[in-house]
Amino acid sequence: MGLLTAQRLDAEVMFYGLWMQDIGASFDDEPAADTPFGSSDGARLVIHSAGHTHTADLRAEVWDEEPPAAPGEWDVSADARIDAPAGRLRLSTYAAVSKEDIHLGRPGRAWNVRVRVRGRDEVFALAQHDVPEGVECYLVQFWPVTES
Repeated sequence: MGLLTAQRLDAEVMFYGLWMQDIGASFDDEPAADTPFGSSDGARLVIHSAGHTHTADLRAEVWDEEPPAAPGEWDVSADARIDAPAGRLRLSTYAAVSKEDIHLGRPGRAWNVRVRVRGRDEVFALAQHDVPEGVECYLVQFWPVTES
């Protein structure tokens, strides 16, 4: 057992906004710009970026149990829980949604999620003058919530 699947996605970021939500979820609003990194509201997880407009690299991993600590140094890390009735999540920003979904493999579940990011200072500086790609890097790890 261990790692079940891994996906790599290009996460388009606009106006610092980046979040993921279950494809079946409907929210009447977008997350506020001051929503803390890693905040969860049921079927939505907010992971705001440090860069205004850019493309971040995002690796999504689905595990059958809590994963080991990710190697390397990370700028920010957060643990949360997300409900995923459809079993698929979509990355969103204030003006777009991702072309590819994150497939969790099983609908009707709640998931623990750990989000880690590096490259925040660099993307903040670069995005002031350009539209960088792959500077900010996310590792998002999911494993099932087990009821005790």
